[in-house]
Amino acid sequence: MSDNVLNQLRNKRNRPTVEPRQDALVPKVQPQAQALEQNSPQEANPTATPADTIAELIAELEKYPETRRHSAIVLEKDLDQELTRFCKDKGITVEVFLEAAWTFASADNALLEKVTTEAKRRYDQRKRVGQIKRLITMLSNSSK
Repeated sequence: MSDNVLNQLRNKRNRPTVEPRQDALVPKVQPQAQALEQNSPQEANPTATPADTIAELIAELEKYPETRRHSAIVLEKDLDQELTRFCKDKGITVEVFLEAAWTFASADNALLEKVTTEAKRRYDQRKRVGQIKRLITMLSNSSK
């Protein structure tokens, strides 16, 4: 059964493709995907078993930093739209942008201090917004 699934996955690569649309809003970036296909362990060794392929993929995966899902991030509405649009235009995710920004900021103490000062200001602002919303809710419920 697993051999059947593996063959189905292999055959998906051999399907005919349609030329990419020229009117796409965001062009697809394919060089990395093509490089992955060219470096596929299965193509390098067509007689490899699924266990060999999995072992090679696990070994490759171990070369990369481990990731961990983080809780949802709440951002100011306008900032969220701006950041999302920027990342989409660049072909990256907000999460990857934040990782890169942290990497650069943490390497520069002066920049990190500026970012931390702004973060503290925004944090105090968020706390006050939360307090105001709670008070509005409490006062609205007590007047009913």
